[in-house]
Amino acid sequence: MRFRSSTAVRLSTRLAVCCFLILSLAGIAQAEPSDVSTPEIETKRAEAQAAQAQLSELATQVELRAEEFAEIQAALDSTDLELKTTAEELQAARAELVAAQRVLAQRAERMYRSGGVNPIEVLLDTVSFRDLVTRLDFLSRIGRSDAHVVEAVRETERRVELAQASLESRRNEQATLRDNAAVKKTQVEKALEQQANYIDRLDDEIADLVDEERERQRIEAEAAAARAAEAARALEAARATAAARVVPPVDVEGLGVGHPEVVSIALQYVGVPYVWGGASPSGFDCSGLTQYAYEQIGISLPRNSRSQYLSGEHIPSDRVDLLTPGDLVFFGYDGDPSQVHHVGIYVGNGDYLHAPQTGETVKVQSLIARIQVSGDYVGASRF
Repeated sequence: MRFRSSTAVRLSTRLAVCCFLILSLAGIAQAEPSDVSTPEIETKRAEAQAAQAQLSELATQVELRAEEFAEIQAALDSTDLELKTTAEELQAARAELVAAQRVLAQRAERMYRSGGVNPIEVLLDTVSFRDLVTRLDFLSRIGRSDAHVVEAVRETERRVELAQASLESRRNEQATLRDNAAVKKTQVEKALEQQANYIDRLDDEIADLVDEERERQRIEAEAAAARAAEAARALEAARATAAARVVPPVDVEGLGVGHPEVVSIALQYVGVPYVWGGASPSGFDCSGLTQYAYEQIGISLPRNSRSQYLSGEHIPSDRVDLLTPGDLVFFGYDGDPSQVHHVGIYVGNGDYLHAPQTGETVKVQSLIARIQVSGDYVGASRF
């Protein structure tokens, strides 16, 4: 049928488009670079993955609805065939009714023209008993025939009425089936379109987040490079200044090699919150962090920063060039060694690790920058 073929073509085309869309979206998801990641991006990617799973499920529903639509279309075809058969039966019934009516009309016409049949005359005109029996049988046959014709006409009328009612019922059923099929098809197409648009929006959002993160990383990398270059220049300047000064000699050999392994231990606690009086991984203050780190390599340090400053081999504040990773660096109010109030661990390249203050966490910062800005560095100790 024309309706069936055109609908099947449209449905097949839409299914093909749906499959292409799903494969395209999957390809986009796979092509999305994974080298850029933030919690927000990962959350959005998880959302997109869940949406993709829903789209796949919806594609399955499209196939199921397509099968259902095909079954409904087959039912419609069957209904059309039955409607055609019913129409033929209706036409035949009407022809039979016309024929029966014609027979009755012809019999009535013949009886009218001949003056009718008088049963009394038939009986009086008999010449023998056998003739009487024959004539009575003839009258009975005529009566039965007329009654049969009348009943046939009535039966035909009933058949016509039933055929008409069946035809109307079939038409209503056909309209209902067609409407249901159209509604289901529209619902599936709308849901699929909405899901595809939703995934498109997620993909755009992920791409924007990735671009933003890449830009942030680029800016941060440039800033870090600038800070490193500045620290290197400051360190070189400090070394040049120290070399130009006349300073008391330092027993370099007496300092020993230090303990650079402390740095890798202390770096594990970057991000741990500052806790006043804290000396454990649940929270550190400045001297609690240095004491804990050195305990891990079997060296016991005093608890507060002033006592730690007076321990170990001292390195003067103007000999930054002698610092080795693992040395403890100290700070005093107004640069006064008698008023030490803070301590950190030198990590190399002009940086140090420390637990700054309440509200902050363990972090790595530039020692050179602090010396230049604050001027409160009072020297270091090596153990």
